[in-house]
Amino acid sequence: MSDRHDDLADDVDVHRGSGPGLPDEVDDAVAALPSLISRGDLAAANALVRRFWFELLRSHGDELRVALDAIPAAALRDHPLLTMMLGICYNGVPHKRARALRYFATAVRAARSGRPALDAVDRALILVSESAVYRLVGRPAMGVKPARSAIRILDGMSSAELEAVSSLPRVYSQAGVSLYYGGDLNGALAAFESGLAESMDKRSSDGFGNLAMLAGIRALRGELHEARVYIELAHSPEWSDDQRSMYTGTFYRIAEAISALEEFDPVAARAHLSAMVNDSRTIEHWITIATTEALAALLSGRPGEGLSRLDAVAASRSEGRSAAARGRLSATRALLQLALGARDAAGVILHRDAPPGPDRHIAQARVELVAGRSGSALRELGKVAGDDLPPRAVAEAMTIEAAALLRLPSSVRSTGVVEHLGSLLEHTGLRMPLALVPPADFGRLRAALVEQGFGGVFEGRDIRSVLAETTPATILSEREQVVLAALLRHSSPTGIAAELVVSVNTVKTQLRSIYRKLGVSSRDEAIAVALDRHLLADRDG
Repeated sequence: MSDRHDDLADDVDVHRGSGPGLPDEVDDAVAALPSLISRGDLAAANALVRRFWFELLRSHGDELRVALDAIPAAALRDHPLLTMMLGICYNGVPHKRARALRYFATAVRAARSGRPALDAVDRALILVSESAVYRLVGRPAMGVKPARSAIRILDGMSSAELEAVSSLPRVYSQAGVSLYYGGDLNGALAAFESGLAESMDKRSSDGFGNLAMLAGIRALRGELHEARVYIELAHSPEWSDDQRSMYTGTFYRIAEAISALEEFDPVAARAHLSAMVNDSRTIEHWITIATTEALAALLSGRPGEGLSRLDAVAASRSEGRSAAARGRLSATRALLQLALGARDAAGVILHRDAPPGPDRHIAQARVELVAGRSGSALRELGKVAGDDLPPRAVAEAMTIEAAALLRLPSSVRSTGVVEHLGSLLEHTGLRMPLALVPPADFGRLRAALVEQGFGGVFEGRDIRSVLAETTPATILSEREQVVLAALLRHSSPTGIAAELVVSVNTVKTQLRSIYRKLGVSSRDEAIAVALDRHLLADRDG
């Protein structure tokens, strides 16, 4: 069975109470279904499918499809849970996807109709499955509404009704994944917390998917202390090694890998990523897995390997070239290009693929920093000022800002930003942002942080820049170096002209040439690049 099929199966489960005389084991249920269907006892078949929802999909999809296919179309319309199950079974057959969509539509219309005869749990299962289908066909935003509707149904049930749901944590997990990929982060976290709470209350292992998602999301956002609490809980004996490595444990492994990368231990990170048992060609979490693997390669000093693997995984997916996928991969691709010294390629990727928003501005600020355009980097960061950003984005933005300011003469502002950055790194446990600036900037940042009492940030960790050294694209002429040196002492072309005894227009022409060669647009940027690249070292003695 493919991961794409398991995505639907792993988190949606069953409703207890199949009725008197019905089997209690899944193998017996599979054997009983054809007989129940042939004699028209679809109520009993519905109860059986409801009870063994997860087990049937995970291990008996083909047999289930054959059995349910014998139900007349008119009868299926009256049993939408069976219709949804049949649709999921057909979704696992590539050339039968069109038929699967018809079954999905029939089941969803029934679930939305509010017909009294439709069991509340059946309606919730259908809506949660609908949300999963939208994820798997590349329309995650459309899955938000049915996921929210399913949660409202569950929240409206009495305690006795909820007791009838055998794997309620899995239902919450599936709804939460749909909300997460649909862009409703707060709703997703709430769903995962509800699913985990149900699991802990009943001492059930069914809630591991919720625990894994909470750990992974927190780690990806840079909320490491919270992520590590969930990681520690995932080590409890009630969870199995299979759960920690199969589909439901994907985000747990992501959390472990990110935690290791923050300690600059790519070997441990790779071990956790290798422990996952899934197929990157089918699993819905493929972008998160691929970008984490790319970061592990980057911190291992192999950005080329990271980029080629990332591109290969994207090429293996039908949606890998979609605008949405390219957008989610753009920041990582740009970062890997910077590590390879391909600054222009990084800029092109962001311009072409990155969606509007804070992540794009932060990634572009890094490109500007690498290009030596400190002022442009600060202007990009100014576009996210005041935004409600996760800790990781804040740390990356502050690291770039501090690096840009430390290229300029010492100021109160640079001292304050370094102090704020040091406090943030200590509080969050984040370290990777420091590695994502050029080597010379990393050296200045390290010295400034140590000077302000934040040396502990570096203790016990091999923290270093993973980006390529930057070099000037074009050598300045002798006369341009003279003008550049004078620019350090004068704030206007008039002052430079007076010192060098030339016309103001001559100075302006030479300044335009200097700015073009250095890739800057202002005096401050030109000075920053000159100091950073030691362009005036010989003249300054």
